[in-house]
Amino acid sequence: MSLFTFKRIPLYFDKISARVNLHDMTFLPAVMIFFLVINTTLSLSALEMQLLSYAVLAMVIVSFLFMLALVMHDKEISRYGFMHFLFLLFLFAMTLVNVNDIKNDIYNSIAIGLLLLLMRYYRHRMNMILKCFTIAFTVCMWLNLFHLVTHPLLWLVEDHKDGIGYLLGDNYNQMGCRMIVALAANLMCIRYSRIWLFNFIIMAVVIIVSLLMVGSMTSLSMIVVFLVCYLLPTSKLRLSAICGLFAVFLLFQVFVVFNGRGLENNELAAYLVEDVLKKDLTFTYRTHMWESALKIIEESPIWGWGFADADWYKSNMSSFAIGPHNFILAILIHGGVILLSIYIIICGKVFKNVLPYLKEKNIQLLLLSVACLWIMSLFEMYPYYFMLYPLALLYYSHYVYDDADKCTLMAE
Repeated sequence: MSLFTFKRIPLYFDKISARVNLHDMTFLPAVMIFFLVINTTLSLSALEMQLLSYAVLAMVIVSFLFMLALVMHDKEISRYGFMHFLFLLFLFAMTLVNVNDIKNDIYNSIAIGLLLLLMRYYRHRMNMILKCFTIAFTVCMWLNLFHLVTHPLLWLVEDHKDGIGYLLGDNYNQMGCRMIVALAANLMCIRYSRIWLFNFIIMAVVIIVSLLMVGSMTSLSMIVVFLVCYLLPTSKLRLSAICGLFAVFLLFQVFVVFNGRGLENNELAAYLVEDVLKKDLTFTYRTHMWESALKIIEESPIWGWGFADADWYKSNMSSFAIGPHNFILAILIHGGVILLSIYIIICGKVFKNVLPYLKEKNIQLLLLSVACLWIMSLFEMYPYYFMLYPLALLYYSHYVYDDADKCTLMAE
């Protein structure tokens, strides 16, 4: 493409904007959000729906390129978005240097990029964005329940439970992250109408039934905790629950996960886990996986190894399953201390942004969803998209209240 053609691109967007106000459109972003949620939530390729999977992926890529052009044309890049750009760029660089899973890293970056671009461009219409995400997630939750009902071997026969074939994440342990972010999106819509409260209740029932069917107890327990916290009557109780859950995450990560199999030699830890919590001391061999991950991290603690695939994990980690089964360890494997530092900076920007709105119930519940998701991620390696999605909701949620305040002032 010639330089002349590149110079004409802004003119094309100016002509389109003159005819159609892209900021006020609903159908187009709704379609893009629907394909984005389907692509990231459902494992279509694993269920031998290759053609449909490619079609959905193609729509996501086209949507990303379109939104990227819109945001760049409007010069809408923020510091928050720039930190994500650094995160994804460094991850891609390490993946390229180590000749790792470049293809899936690109797809991962496109999905995260499209999410952030949509929220940035339509930030003054967050009500529309939230409703579109909620509708798309609701469809996915019902499709998952239908899939489980029509494929009883996935949950009735014990030998099949550890295999593939699940619609949400292709593994029953991957369902939880998708389900809790679906509930978090629905939470933000309750303020608009009782219909969304009804949808939240029904979705919660569908999710609990699905998790009971497959027996994913970690996800089930944390989602139940989240729903119980939703019913807490006062702000102080909810804030106490938030602080408690984040403290549990931090202490467990530092004193349990980073110890690996060393936990088995600690008498106090053995008593708490086996006698008090009535759990397997290895957390179903996860301590072995954590120890194996720590060894590979020690070989490249600063830079990491890039976005890894199943073959890389099988070749470089001796464990009972694929991957470290811990999100923080996964970050350290992929990008070392540098990538983890960028992720911490992103989290810091989010929490700083929501501090003025901590008294709002929905903000507290979003923080609770993040806390529950982080505790679940102690035992699983969740996709980056689902770990960054609730943070993006938190970061842009203040626009919901800013818009409401403006409407109130106009009414007065």
